[in-house]
Amino acid sequence: MAPVLIRDVQFERNSTQDRHNRKFGDWRDVDDPGAFILEAWGQGFMFGALLIMAIITITNMKRGVLLHKMILLELVLAMSHGTFCFMSFDGYGYYLSSTAALLYCSYFTHNIVAWLKIKPFFTGPQPFFGFQYSTWVRWIYLTTLGMTAPVLIFEICNNFRFFNNFSRLYATVRPYEPLMRDPWWIFSCFTLFHVIKGSYNLKLIKLIQRSPRFGIMLLAIVLAVCFTIVDILSTIIRDLSITDGINPYWKLAVVFKCLTDNILLDDFKSVLQKLSNTETHQAGANGTLRASLNLSKVGGSEHREGTGSQD
Repeated sequence: MAPVLIRDVQFERNSTQDRHNRKFGDWRDVDDPGAFILEAWGQGFMFGALLIMAIITITNMKRGVLLHKMILLELVLAMSHGTFCFMSFDGYGYYLSSTAALLYCSYFTHNIVAWLKIKPFFTGPQPFFGFQYSTWVRWIYLTTLGMTAPVLIFEICNNFRFFNNFSRLYATVRPYEPLMRDPWWIFSCFTLFHVIKGSYNLKLIKLIQRSPRFGIMLLAIVLAVCFTIVDILSTIIRDLSITDGINPYWKLAVVFKCLTDNILLDDFKSVLQKLSNTETHQAGANGTLRASLNLSKVGGSEHREGTGSQD
C-alpha cells in the first residue's frame, strides 16, 4: 500500500468540509418563509394537475394505441419531481436530482408525443405534404431529437452536481435548456396551424366553436410558451427565483405542455377529420332542410293558387 501523506489527508478533509459549507445548490438555505410556501404550492399544483391528467388519460386511452401510452408515460415521469420539497433528510439533494432526471426523460417523451401527433400529416396513404418534404421532415425531426439525448444526460449530471453543491455549471448552462427541449413540440404546433389554415375547410374561430377542447389546447400552447420564456428570464433576473430551477414558472410550463397532449389524446389528423366530417354532415343536413322548406313553400303556394282558381 502506498504511503499516505498527512497533508493529502488534510487537503481531502478540507475539500470535503468546504463542499459541505457551500450551499449554493441548497434551496432550503433561505431565510424567507414565503419562498418555501411558493415552492410548496408550485410542486403541489404540478403534482395534483399531472395526477388528474394521468387519471383522465387512463380512463380514455384505447388499448394498443402507442400514442396514448406515451402520453401517460410523459405524465408519470414528470409527476415525481413535484415531491422533493417535502423531503428534508440529509442528502435529499440526491432525491431531488433523481426526480429531475425523470423530468428530463418526460421532456424527451413529450417531443416524441408531439411527433406522433403530427406524423399522419407526413405519412400514410394521403399525406398532407409532398413525399420529398415529408421524408426530409421525418429525418430531420427524429435525428435532431435523438441528438439531444446526450445533452440531456449532460444536463442531468449538471443538475446532480449543482443541487448537491459540487459545481455551479448548471447555473451557467440552464438558460440554454429550452434549445434542447422545446423546438420540436413548437414545430408540431406550427405544423398544426399550417394544416388548419390550408385544409379541412375549417376556420380557426369556427373550429374553436365546434370543439372547445381545441380552444383549450391552443390556449395551453400559448401559456406553455409564455411560462417557458419567464422561466428563462428567471435565470437572468435573480429576483424572479430563489436559486436556479426553484420557481413556479417551469412547473406551470410543464403542466400546460402536458395539457396540450392530454386534452386531445388522438393524433391531430384524426381529430381534424372528425371535425371536418361533422361540419360537412351538418352543412348537408342544413341544405336538405332548406330544400325541404323551399319545397313546402312552393307546394303551399301552388295549393293556394289551385284553390283560388276553383273559387
